[in-house]
Amino acid sequence: MDKYEKFKQESDLIIKRVLDSDSVKKIIIAGPGTGKSFLFQEICRENIKKGKKKNLALSFINELVDDLSKDLYELAEVRTLHSFALSKMKDSKMFFDLGKVIGEDYKIINDKDVDFNEILSKLVNDKKLLDFYSRRRKYYDFFSPNCSIYALVKYFEVNKDKIPSYHQVLIDEFQDFNKLEVAFIDMIAEKSPILLVGDDDQALYGSFKHADAQEIRTRAKGGGYDLFGLPFCRRCTEVIVNSFNDVVKRAKEEGFLQDRAPKDYIYFPTEQKDTVSKENPHIVLKRSVPVKATAFHIEKQIEKIFDPQAKTPPSVLIICSMKNQVGPLAKLLTRKGFDNIQYREKEEKDFLVEAFDLLLEDRFCNLGWRAIANCLYGRDGKTDDFNNAVKESYAKGETVKFRKLLDQGFVSYVEEVLVILRKVRADEEITEDESGKLYQCLGSTPKELIIEKVKKDFNDEFIPKKIYKNIPIKITTILGSKGLTYDHAFLVNFSDRYLLDKGKITDEGIFNFLVSLTRSKNRVYIYTEDDKPPTFSTWIDENNIKDIT
Repeated sequence: MDKYEKFKQESDLIIKRVLDSDSVKKIIIAGPGTGKSFLFQEICRENIKKGKKKNLALSFINELVDDLSKDLYELAEVRTLHSFALSKMKDSKMFFDLGKVIGEDYKIINDKDVDFNEILSKLVNDKKLLDFYSRRRKYYDFFSPNCSIYALVKYFEVNKDKIPSYHQVLIDEFQDFNKLEVAFIDMIAEKSPILLVGDDDQALYGSFKHADAQEIRTRAKGGGYDLFGLPFCRRCTEVIVNSFNDVVKRAKEEGFLQDRAPKDYIYFPTEQKDTVSKENPHIVLKRSVPVKATAFHIEKQIEKIFDPQAKTPPSVLIICSMKNQVGPLAKLLTRKGFDNIQYREKEEKDFLVEAFDLLLEDRFCNLGWRAIANCLYGRDGKTDDFNNAVKESYAKGETVKFRKLLDQGFVSYVEEVLVILRKVRADEEITEDESGKLYQCLGSTPKELIIEKVKKDFNDEFIPKKIYKNIPIKITTILGSKGLTYDHAFLVNFSDRYLLDKGKITDEGIFNFLVSLTRSKNRVYIYTEDDKPPTFSTWIDENNIKDIT
């Protein structure tokens, strides 16, 4: 038996153990690229063979849900946890930043700072604060992602018979859920067989959404769950897997990752993967790369790895250490002629535009008028007028519309802008005066977009076109890279000033590096503007990393 057959048989046996288990509560610790999507498919197929067609898969990340939807097409219902919760609440509407809005209201009314997202996420039992939140939520008539889950948890607590049941529930990226979301999942597990899959090495959402990796570690140690592992990495080359293990080993020697769930992370050999591994024997490090020169160095590497004879071009993922680096780098690469770049310059939608969206849906929407007044009154130095409107809306409650508390001249102005926006949305021509009014209000105008396009077309005429510049490139942040798989990954501006927390090593910083390292199937390039290599790169065995500075 050759080594390939040996590894395949061992992998098949691991999958079989999961499929054959009668446990209704299973937990699987699965590192990057270890085949959890394939496992989900096999579980659902086995269920369907037995006539059990009601399968549900839940995750936190939208991009992962999109991929799972393809993998589990006609095998399971696939949702984000929040959209699933909202679907169980009739006629409910979602506004992502509602917790922040209500926190601002509390500050205006009570002169105290409160993070309502943290209170809900951590299930803090403070009746006074929760009553305030509930009252404002009803006034605005929207839910946030957190309060949709919270409302459903409270409803299920007194209506156990309303908890939905499934033949199988699959929870992906369990390490990314906070205490509130875990409570919701535990309720679902009361009525349905459940399989939790996650990896505490990829726990990046602690500061972002109060996720707690201890939840997956606790269940991995028992708590009524049977533990399984998926140790074989099918995604990455051998050097990437080895480098991952180098970093983990050194981190533990330095006193970090002490609570880490024990797991194996093993390169899975195939003839094709061994060939690719031999072609890419090192992690590539390049120091002293100025930020403005990053696009130049990336272009040179892409030109080297591009094979015009290949059936499909290589895909490239660029991971920036900070969000504000994404847009400028995309523009630099665009100027160099790369025309297949996917990126989001702003991670969040402009708040003022989002507020106008609310009024385009409902011109009397309290939340829409409150959000627009907050932006425009603040811009005009009328903060006191806005604060008074918030206080009055709280005092009078649902009996008063927020727009009635605003200056009527301001209301008329906003409604004029709404008329123009409706024309733009309907692709109708607008006048020069209307274009100017949009620019004055929103800071953007269709004319500007046309000018930008003309500039781009003009510049493009002078860019030498080379075939490798058509390859697909995605530029994102470390957080945005979760769940992504590309042929090559460039980790740019990965200096200690961005990877460490005020110069200190943390578990979360280590997780950020490990996640970034394992997005690539072939080769990883690490660029830093500093002469000193990033601390985490020095934890990689010298045989696995090559400094080309």
